[in-house]
Amino acid sequence: MARKKKRKKTRGESAPAPELKGLALLLVETPVEVLDLHGMTADGAERRLGFFFERHRVTSAGRVVHVITGKGAGSSGEAVLPNLVRDLLAEDFAPVVTEFGGLPGGGGFAVRIADG
Repeated sequence: MARKKKRKKTRGESAPAPELKGLALLLVETPVEVLDLHGMTADGAERRLGFFFERHRVTSAGRVVHVITGKGAGSSGEAVLPNLVRDLLAEDFAPVVTEFGGLPGGGGFAVRIADG
């Protein structure tokens, strides 16, 4: 069995950066807009999200937006918006959304708008 010789790196040379795909790529892309739903009721947030996606479906196809829900720390009970928005992205707005994932640290989502 032949052994491969390892090529020594010269000073200043670095390995090529790995190509990002999937959720990693989604999370590092700069959003074209950020929608902040902090302090909104569930009904108000759902309406606002619908208008937001209707506009971006046309103007931002294939691009990334961020939807900020907060973590619910200011709620008197259990956090409502994070679960509501996750469910809406997976169900009601699924035709407008190609992919989505939680932002690092929680409190929001990175969302890729579907192409035309």
